[in-house]
Amino acid sequence: MKIFILFVEPMLYGMDLIHEVYEKTEYEYQYVYCTSKLTGKDEICLPDNAFVCKGTDKEHKKQVVSILKKFKPDFVVVNGYVGSEQSATIKYCQKNNVPYAIESDTPLHIPENKLKAMAKKLYLRKLLQHPCCYGFPGGTLQKENLVYYGIPESKCRIMPMSVSSERIMKEKESLPNKESLKDEYGIRDKKVFLFVGRLEKVKNVEVLIRAFERLKEKQTKVALMIVGDGSEMQGLKRVVETRKISDVYFAGYVVFPGIIKYYKMSDVFVLPSSYEPWGLVVNEAMIMDLPVIISSAVGCRMDLVKEGKNGFIFEDNQEKDLLKKMEKTLDFEIKYKSVNKWNYLQYLTNFKNAVESICEK
Repeated sequence: MKIFILFVEPMLYGMDLIHEVYEKTEYEYQYVYCTSKLTGKDEICLPDNAFVCKGTDKEHKKQVVSILKKFKPDFVVVNGYVGSEQSATIKYCQKNNVPYAIESDTPLHIPENKLKAMAKKLYLRKLLQHPCCYGFPGGTLQKENLVYYGIPESKCRIMPMSVSSERIMKEKESLPNKESLKDEYGIRDKKVFLFVGRLEKVKNVEVLIRAFERLKEKQTKVALMIVGDGSEMQGLKRVVETRKISDVYFAGYVVFPGIIKYYKMSDVFVLPSSYEPWGLVVNEAMIMDLPVIISSAVGCRMDLVKEGKNGFIFEDNQEKDLLKKMEKTLDFEIKYKSVNKWNYLQYLTNFKNAVESICEK
């Protein structure tokens, strides 16, 4: 069986998917990337059977269709549904009766403007409400999105958004123990809260800093580690300096495998984003056995976080609620591991079952 995969851009998590799912099947693959622009700064080596689109959008469409005609796939996986490459791929499948699945990490979002909402729904239904179309949502909220825009629930198969446990655990085991890593910052005796991500407005890191400041007034033996870079970096540093908040550390942008050191030295992971389609850093934190605190705007909340068992969900942008949840993790024991069921092993099983059942029809 021949399977065509359209990726948006090269990224570390996409390589995990290739190595831990696609390469563990007997199918023949053709990978196509819409752009060569990397997500992040990780070093990535694309497989030999990968093609990266070049030139204008119009040239991208021609390249995608040309490869599809030459490869003649039995099944197609399209990452996302916005973009000229996605549109060209979907139209090819519809014209040639090739079954295709939309893989998406996007939760349901209906525009407030009624005209925009209607236009979006009409446009997406042309792409998704087709006999050849199936849905490969990354989770529960992502499935809700695909169903709303036209893919019947019976044609949706969840492909759990995951990261490579093997890659992360291998690096974790090569590092010194937690206390030794904390010694690098002189925080051996402190409970460390960790944020990993872009320092942009949407990540809402200032809310975390302010909640930490209030926690610090009650609990002196706590620290906050912020790993990442972005347009908000200097502003966030000014907040810390102006308010004289101690034990807040900015590590800057750190690529894999260096990032694992920060997970290992930490005790609690916090993702306060005001919008986050999924949040693969939550998967990473859970693989590293950290309890997590995430906002109610993070897309993995229904599938990964079991309230009071492996972490907490706080009301988006509510500093007091975040503080309350941070206090609860000061003496907390994980009672449930979501990643034991939400991983690439489950993805592989779901993927093979879906492809076989779809292509038998």
